[in-house]
Amino acid sequence: MTFTQGSAYFFLVVGAVGLAEAWDGDVLMDLVMLICCLSAVASIVQFFIFPEPGDFRGIFSQKNVLGQVMVGGVLTGLHGARIRSGRRFRYICVIALCIIVTFMSKSSTSILAIFVLLWLDLLGRLYLQGGSPRILARFLAIVSVMIVLFIVMNTDLIFDLLGKDATLTGRTLIWPYVIAEILEKPIFGWGFCAFWSPLNPVALQIFEALRGENWSTPVYANAHSGILEFLLQLGLAGTTFFLFLFLRNFVLAVKCLNGPAGQFGLSSVLLLTTILLVGVSEDVLLAAGQIWTGLFFIMGFICEKQLWLARAARRQVAMSGQRPKNARARSQLRFRVN
Repeated sequence: MTFTQGSAYFFLVVGAVGLAEAWDGDVLMDLVMLICCLSAVASIVQFFIFPEPGDFRGIFSQKNVLGQVMVGGVLTGLHGARIRSGRRFRYICVIALCIIVTFMSKSSTSILAIFVLLWLDLLGRLYLQGGSPRILARFLAIVSVMIVLFIVMNTDLIFDLLGKDATLTGRTLIWPYVIAEILEKPIFGWGFCAFWSPLNPVALQIFEALRGENWSTPVYANAHSGILEFLLQLGLAGTTFFLFLFLRNFVLAVKCLNGPAGQFGLSSVLLLTTILLVGVSEDVLLAAGQIWTGLFFIMGFICEKQLWLARAARRQVAMSGQRPKNARARSQLRFRVN
């Protein structure tokens, strides 16, 4: 299982390198948005033609997967609405469609992620304008962080006010069992995608114990926590490596936000924030077929490409010993860099 899934993951990363090298970043974002939009339409069509009992999950295996794909559609739609002012109506329609399907799925994590994306997109627009709007964006960001800290420190009160389950619909019940197994193999873990195999008797024991506790959600093969799933599968060694990749992508995104590709840097920051939010209750960046995994590597490589092109252009100007003489020439140089 580890060899098979690891090979798929390897080719996913290689494919992300190729896409980032050969395609324009904005075109790739439009392509992802189109895929998410078609998934939303197909899910609605299936709902009316072939209705199924239980939660609305569309063409996917479960409602949480549907919700995450719709969040990806909102993310890419917001990017297109920012950079293509002449066709904003199309992007707004896609965003609205994805939001409607997300509410139909009743995926609480995805609904929360969409609200966070809309708010951060507003702050990002203000920040990129510079001047007084940037100061306002920084102030609102500080206020937002304070609100998040208050919510984290008073989670039980917030859940009671909202009438929600403090165990995240039973997800936290599995965490003590997962932590116990992490401590069994803390350095390298149980192997990539290997622990939840039906051939592993330890996983079967966890499932039986959860059934004995009347677990309120179906048993899905993951720890329902991004960081716990990393530690379980890859141990401290693999988790540290992925944390390095995440921090590296964040640094690249911030550099793009304040440098040659502000709009794409903003979208990258939104993506990384969404991954952190979804990772509280779901596994992220480990499945090769997950939308966050592909976007994480593609957008990270594109940010790196934009920074490399900017450095190459500056070196070319420095080597020629000439600086563009007027504002129009400097703007043309920035356009070529972008």
